[in-house]
Amino acid sequence: MGFLADGPNDMRCFWDACRYRRKDYSVTMINRLIATLFLLWLGCVLQVHGQQAEPEAQALARIKANAEKGDAGAQLDLGLLYASGRGAARDVVKAAKWHRKAADQGLPQAQYHLGLDYANGEGVKINQTEASKWFRKAADQGLVEAQYELGLRCLSGRGVPESGSEAVDWFRKSAGQGFAPSLYQLGNCYFQGTGVPKNIEEGIKRIRGAAESGLAAAQNKLGACYQKGEGVPKDEVQAYKWFALSAAQDDEHALDIKVSLATLESRLTKDQIAEAQRLAREFKPGESARTTTAAESAKTGWVTVKADDEHCEVFVDGAFVGNSPAKLKLAEGFHVVEVKKSGFKDYRRELKVNPGSDLTLTAGLERP
Repeated sequence: MGFLADGPNDMRCFWDACRYRRKDYSVTMINRLIATLFLLWLGCVLQVHGQQAEPEAQALARIKANAEKGDAGAQLDLGLLYASGRGAARDVVKAAKWHRKAADQGLPQAQYHLGLDYANGEGVKINQTEASKWFRKAADQGLVEAQYELGLRCLSGRGVPESGSEAVDWFRKSAGQGFAPSLYQLGNCYFQGTGVPKNIEEGIKRIRGAAESGLAAAQNKLGACYQKGEGVPKDEVQAYKWFALSAAQDDEHALDIKVSLATLESRLTKDQIAEAQRLAREFKPGESARTTTAAESAKTGWVTVKADDEHCEVFVDGAFVGNSPAKLKLAEGFHVVEVKKSGFKDYRRELKVNPGSDLTLTAGLERP
């Protein structure tokens, strides 16, 4: 059994403290969060209910012994200790070594951390393709952070072929497990028409779900939408509320958000400002991320696009989604599918996707 499992049952493992090492949060805030939670975790996990805490040196020796015996959980724990420099001298090379040992045994959290090692050059040489390989292994096992990271990489083409539709698929899988950053990114995809048809209303639904779950970036975005009247009725009291909630936890963008708040304060009455502040104080994060995506999942269908000549470019509603053969998860409604290849006439077909449908479209390409 790994070290993390030896603590009290009501404690979240240190993995939960590390899970938000992402760009949606400020680096300062991440480091402070990880350092604080690690100390809390270390103190609690060294203590069995009703017993005296185990000395750090003794705990480290026990973890290392279990790791050297091949315990994947202990190997991950040891890698996290070396990576953090708490409980052991910081050594990123040793951290990556133990992450790899656990990852090779199929532990998804270790695969995710090994992916981060390769992505950031911590203990290993930077290799984005190798990073993506390990993120995919963890994502295929359902790890939400890895699915989210893979979605971001599909958007940018970092270490994987660029594909908006694949990014959307990974964001949906992660958001379906209640991971608010993925729901926020899914909302952005609808706003921009990336991997899905552009739909501001659908984008707002997902961004609101992430904001109501407490994600600062989504709260900031929702505040801007209320301020501009984009996708929602213009409401500066609501805009102030969401900006205030975001500013309270978003160190990276706090200055910009404060500028937005100052602009609103110059236009709102004292009573309106007081109302907005009351709404912010009474706000409690909910479960909107999970419920929003669960409802959305019931409104999609599959379309498999094939062609007589494979490796053609496939477009949906004007956006490139990959090469044939391609299996696409599309929102309910009408879509225009195009298949293109140099030297051939473009193939174009409009079709309707119903919830739960599984359609196959074979494009017959003709020469001019």
